[in-house]
Amino acid sequence: MANVLDMNLQYLSDKAGHTTGVQIQMPIEEWDLLKKKYTEFEMEDETAGQNIPEWQISLGRAEMENVRQGNTELRDWETVRKQYK
Repeated sequence: MANVLDMNLQYLSDKAGHTTGVQIQMPIEEWDLLKKKYTEFEMEDETAGQNIPEWQISLGRAEMENVRQGNTELRDWETVRKQYK
């Protein structure tokens, strides 16, 4: 299984530069291995989109709109890592 260094991490930040979220991208093969090892991932994957509170969906949509409008900057892991060294 790949380690964190092999994953593509993106940090979300607002216009002031404050980190507001993290996205982790990994190959589907790695995800499948994690689901086999940790069965709770399998359950969450199967119920994705279900039982999410409306307030949380609204916040997610607002953040996506911020990204679309250019109010939230997507930065790659290496850039953020250097910022906090």
